[in-house]
Amino acid sequence: MKLFRNLYSNASFSAKFLIFIGIELLCFCLTSLVTIFFSLTTSGLTLTRIALTIQDLLLFILPALCAAHLFSGRAIRYLQADHTPKAGAIAGIVLCLLFAIPAMNLLIEWNESIVLPESLAGIEAWLKAQEASAQAMTEQMLQMSNGVDLIIMILIVGVLTGIGEEFVFRGVLQRLFLDKFNNPHIAVWITAVIFSAVHFQFYGFVPRMLLGAFFGYLLVWSGNIWLPIIAHALNNSFSVAGAYIQQRAGEESFIDTLGTTGEDIAWVVGGVILTIFTIGVLRYRLLRQKNIESRQLTL
Repeated sequence: MKLFRNLYSNASFSAKFLIFIGIELLCFCLTSLVTIFFSLTTSGLTLTRIALTIQDLLLFILPALCAAHLFSGRAIRYLQADHTPKAGAIAGIVLCLLFAIPAMNLLIEWNESIVLPESLAGIEAWLKAQEASAQAMTEQMLQMSNGVDLIIMILIVGVLTGIGEEFVFRGVLQRLFLDKFNNPHIAVWITAVIFSAVHFQFYGFVPRMLLGAFFGYLLVWSGNIWLPIIAHALNNSFSVAGAYIQQRAGEESFIDTLGTTGEDIAWVVGGVILTIFTIGVLRYRLLRQKNIESRQLTL
């Protein structure tokens, strides 16, 4: 195993990329088999939650750990998961996500309203059908009748999905693109585009891509994958909590619609200014801490 590990650690970008895709395909088959096995004894919402958990564990976390081990021999260090996040950085992430809500709501509404040229009417109809199908699946997945259901879905959709997707996209893919191009901006944005594209939701592509870029820069600035994991988990958890509130109230909450009307322009502008300012402060503090840690390692 050590021989293979050393061989893969010096492999080219193309070889590593293909190896990772191969691992993902094998894990996809394993995920499908395990899900089918559970479908023989369970159904409905319980099966949906089990399937989501299996997907997070076997389709995201497992292949990322396998690839990281093959490429370096030390998976946790390769994924940059060997540092404890600072409380100040977590607070900055929370503020960024909260301040960005009005602008993100407006961006989501704009993305959903995109109309393709008439010559692409067939593609547009297919995209809308895919979006409707994804929305129906999401609504089914997020059925919650009490606080216990809310906690379960936050653990699955928030925590597990946050860990799994960040391990794959930022931990492995972004690392591969960074090694290939030696440019963090190229690596961040290519990964963000792929991250958004694989969700197969065109009418949410732009806001999801921007979120992916934010997660990617958090890793670049800090060298600590737990920060994008926390940001991803919080973003997903906010969505789960919003769905729960909407189900209980029977209508969209104020937070879900903030920024989508003409009267909310002040919220949007103010939120953008605060978000940019907070990201700037967060970037400065993360880079400074990263430099301090780098100097300590060389002493």
